[in-house]
Amino acid sequence: MAAWLALAIGLALSIGLWQFFNNHFANRAQEQFANRAEAARNVLLSRMDAYTQVLRGGAALFAASTAVSREEWHDYVASLNLADSLPGIQGTGFAEMVPAAQLQEHLAAVRAAGFPDYRIHPPGERALYASILYLEPFSGRNLQAFGYDMYADPVRREAMQRACDTGRPALSGKTTLVQETSTDVQPGFLIYLPVYRGGRTPNGVDERRAALRGFVYSPFRSDDMMRSIFATDLADTGIELFDGSISAGNLLYASGTPSGDARHVVVHPIEIAGRQWLARFSSTRAFETANFSAEPDLILIGGLALSLMLFSVISINARHRQRLYAAATRLAQTRDEFRTLVENIPGVVFRCEIEAPWVVMHVSQNIAALTGATPDEFTSGHASFGDFILPEDRQRIESAIEAAYQQHTAYEVEYRMRARDGRIHWVSERGRIYVTEDGSALWLDGVIIDVTERKAAEDAIRNLAFVDTLTHLPNRRFLLDRLRQGLAGSRRHGRHGALLFVDLDHFKQVNDTYGHEAGDKLLCEVARRLKQCVREGDTVARLGGDEFVVLLEELGDNGGEACEKGALIAEKIRSAINAPFELGDARHTCTPSIGVTGYGPGDESAEALLRRADAAMYCAKASGRNRCEAIDGAEG
Repeated sequence: MAAWLALAIGLALSIGLWQFFNNHFANRAQEQFANRAEAARNVLLSRMDAYTQVLRGGAALFAASTAVSREEWHDYVASLNLADSLPGIQGTGFAEMVPAAQLQEHLAAVRAAGFPDYRIHPPGERALYASILYLEPFSGRNLQAFGYDMYADPVRREAMQRACDTGRPALSGKTTLVQETSTDVQPGFLIYLPVYRGGRTPNGVDERRAALRGFVYSPFRSDDMMRSIFATDLADTGIELFDGSISAGNLLYASGTPSGDARHVVVHPIEIAGRQWLARFSSTRAFETANFSAEPDLILIGGLALSLMLFSVISINARHRQRLYAAATRLAQTRDEFRTLVENIPGVVFRCEIEAPWVVMHVSQNIAALTGATPDEFTSGHASFGDFILPEDRQRIESAIEAAYQQHTAYEVEYRMRARDGRIHWVSERGRIYVTEDGSALWLDGVIIDVTERKAAEDAIRNLAFVDTLTHLPNRRFLLDRLRQGLAGSRRHGRHGALLFVDLDHFKQVNDTYGHEAGDKLLCEVARRLKQCVREGDTVARLGGDEFVVLLEELGDNGGEACEKGALIAEKIRSAINAPFELGDARHTCTPSIGVTGYGPGDESAEALLRRADAAMYCAKASGRNRCEAIDGAEG
């Protein structure tokens, strides 16, 4: 009787343990798959944000220049090296808004610029056109888009109107790009960013519509873009991307034929540029096989064997040892498989203490490439994250962790790490605090990703908005900022300075006689001579065309002294520019008209100071050119 009772108890325990571990491994596989889907979603969001930043740089280029030429647009896009840094983008372009009343003038201007066959298509009379004027790379499929009126398509028009009214990027619905041919036709979509006249975003909707100049935009072929994003990831995960609701008509991309019996399915809504996508991730046979565990079955069999061992102590004792050995081997194998999975995740996976200096309990092999220290040095206590984090960034990390603990959420923070070889890396850390049921914080689990290249790309895009692409001098926006700083310094210290407005006389003759390439060479040489004539701390800027401005700070304690010194420097500049220029095989002499004005604590507006220098320059032109004229500034 006792033997049968023991057998019954053993059977009940075995079935219970089998169910428990079966559920445990199923939940662990679901969690791993959910984490993988979340990581893929974040990768997609990061890439789409990077594409949007490219458009912001393009809009900044238009805001910084009164007229962006086709060559400048080509140079801007080429400098981004998108084929390597952001693969998957079909092109980057600009569409100009053309009212019907200006259509013929627009056609004549583009044809005169070297495109005699240019036309707007599809044909038809409309009140407003949005013609694709620039699109880089200007080759292959993209040639078909030249002159296409995107405003004629309802799907594109909706996104363009939304971008115009909000002043923010707008993602279009699913559509077929005009670049598509009869072969390899893919679903597509576009991202638009409005460009307003005057270089700023008006406040109201009506003002934005009235000031709309056009759109910088990028078209995307869905299959090409998604393959570039997940070229090396998601080999064992299926992904379907839908525009809006999940339906066959809204399908943007599918990595393969969807499986109707996938064991793990995760759906993520993704908000991009004012429009929602749904990403459905499905596990494949490869994922399910890799995460299958025979341990629950082994435990069940072991339990049954253990129950039978009561009938024969000696034989069951030997069998019991064999089962334990098999189970231990399988557990070790599962552990090794999990470690392999962690090491294959991009970035550094870690577990560490919550408080600085964040002593490490576990860290993946990628930490060596980031810091120069091995994982063993971290886990042994010879190194910690705090040893490599820049001191000025530590407070930001501590605040992010503390906020996440208080709000019971994950945290994400960017900071800098200095490796042992001295190199600085920008990293993005995302993690979560492991908290017990009673609210005690035990450790941090997270991942660190190196974002140094992304930070460098963002800096390069911002720099394009403040530097003249031809002469590499500061542009108008940068100059106005320096003027405001100079006026603020003058009011603070009581020192006076001067502003020189330099305009080249008869510059148009250079372009007409020698060509625009020679004109550009002359402008670059003028920029070089201007910088040689002033102090290292002075500012030389190009406003556009043949107009330059020189800001001379701290020339004296009163306006007269500052204006007198400014006039002397202006004469030095005039003499330098009068020297002959070598333009290829030609030798050309150029003269400047220079306006000089002083400024002091009494000047309030950078724009007014610039206008005063401009007026002085026109006095120089009216007096016969090749001379300097001064207008006294505020005494303050």
